[in-house]
Amino acid sequence: MAYWEELKEKVAARSEEVLGKKVEVVDSPRFGDLSIPVFRVAKETGRNPPQVAEDLAGSLDLEEVERVEVSGGYVNIFLDRKVVAEGVLGEEEPWKSEEGKGKTVVIDYSSPNVAKPLHVGHLRSTIIGESLKRMYADLGYRVVGINYLGDVGTQFGSLIYAYLHWGDPAKFKEDPIRTALELYVRFHREAEENQELHEEAKRIYAEVERKKKEYWELWKMFRDLSIEYFQKNIYSLLEVSFDEYSGESFYIEKAKEIVEELKKKGVAVEVREGAKKGTVVADLEQYGLDHPVLLKSDGATDYLTRDLAAAVDRWEKYRFHRLLYVVGSAQSLHFRQMFKILELAGYPWWDRLVHVAFGMVFLPEGKISTRKGRVVFLEDVLREGIKRAEEELKKRGREGKDVARAVGVGAVIYAMIKVEPIKDVKFSWERALAFEGETGPYCQYSAVRARKILERVKRIGGEVEEVNDEEWRLLKLVAAYPSVMRQAAYSYRPNVVANHAYEMAAAFNDFYEKHRVAGSEREGFRALLVKRFLETQTAALHHLGIRVPPHM
Repeated sequence: MAYWEELKEKVAARSEEVLGKKVEVVDSPRFGDLSIPVFRVAKETGRNPPQVAEDLAGSLDLEEVERVEVSGGYVNIFLDRKVVAEGVLGEEEPWKSEEGKGKTVVIDYSSPNVAKPLHVGHLRSTIIGESLKRMYADLGYRVVGINYLGDVGTQFGSLIYAYLHWGDPAKFKEDPIRTALELYVRFHREAEENQELHEEAKRIYAEVERKKKEYWELWKMFRDLSIEYFQKNIYSLLEVSFDEYSGESFYIEKAKEIVEELKKKGVAVEVREGAKKGTVVADLEQYGLDHPVLLKSDGATDYLTRDLAAAVDRWEKYRFHRLLYVVGSAQSLHFRQMFKILELAGYPWWDRLVHVAFGMVFLPEGKISTRKGRVVFLEDVLREGIKRAEEELKKRGREGKDVARAVGVGAVIYAMIKVEPIKDVKFSWERALAFEGETGPYCQYSAVRARKILERVKRIGGEVEEVNDEEWRLLKLVAAYPSVMRQAAYSYRPNVVANHAYEMAAAFNDFYEKHRVAGSEREGFRALLVKRFLETQTAALHHLGIRVPPHM
């Protein structure tokens, strides 16, 4: 356990000895360093909160505690800065642990549709999933990142029809995603005038599932070129990698087997009359979850059925501790239905599945729409970020493609990931690529500056004699990071780390502006504090998917 967490546990243990009940110990920058609210204990024991607080305050005679003050139903603790500083600065990589040893976390994220562009909306799934993957890895878990491609559906019938009628093979191979988008938009424009095209698209896709050679080979070409494009133009820039590429197409046959199993268990029923005659549905009406379709009347599987099959397959392969789906909040009903079906079917691991929902990304002109061609390509956003970073570096007399890439991509990632996942984001170039204020470049620059300081010092480490306010503020933020990272991982909210990285950067800059490090009388202690800050800030940015460049 990291020092700061251990300290809080130590205070909580002493409190439990006195009160006979477990209490919460919280970081309290406004009222001391740590604080214990005793209202719950007072209510449970029928006592007056201030009296409970007074009783507890007189018993916290710990080495790390300098003094204790009571304020109403709170016990506010002021720590001995020297003792705590020695404990914090003696730690190496305290955010790493083995608490997840022997457990596997599977994360389904990014998951674009084949032959469609990754737009700025996909960025949220990609960076949230990658961030969680990195944090869980440092907590000792085995982490499996899965890119679950959308590679089935009538849209492929639409695309194949458009490609056969209007496509240019050479142009498609040169730029498959943009060309596919043009064809896709044209198909829907033409279909507005000729509704029969939709039926033709359905017919073609049915032939794809039957693996008719002409259509099947085109489908495979679209899929292979898409994966190659995503890896080369998106994931390489984001420094994102996956342990497994799979897709809905992998689970068509297994999905049909799952439906038969669900029918036998009474979870699924075939509709005998009405508009949905012949379809197989799950009766979830009593749970307020409607009657989702599992098998269409023509025997075709549905998105939900294929997801059920994929979940079963992942359990069989990985025996996961958690399976996280980093998917937009618009799919919340889908996952509630899916989890309920697995529960009713008697799969004991159904409660290990978690939908990590995130809000929409809106363009200034409204919701992103692939059909209408209203898309901001993620590749364009990332490359524009790199271009603007290059321009900014030139103004400062700096050069370097690698540095511009780290800064530009970091700016885009931070602008998105600092927003709480469940909230919507209105995309703007200015906000995404800003280099001042609460931004990725600001956090990166604090780490670069720390590294430059350490290059000038003659010694690192030494006895701690005193700790001033600026040093103490920075040291506490550094000490708290392991707790913050764990909170972010287990609540599935990387924005908690992003906010803490900004607070650490601000505290470091305040400290640096007011106190000299290299050549000062307290060089050793301050240099060690700077070193621990650099290590911690680098780790925090790594957990967000952001790299610290060598210079800025």
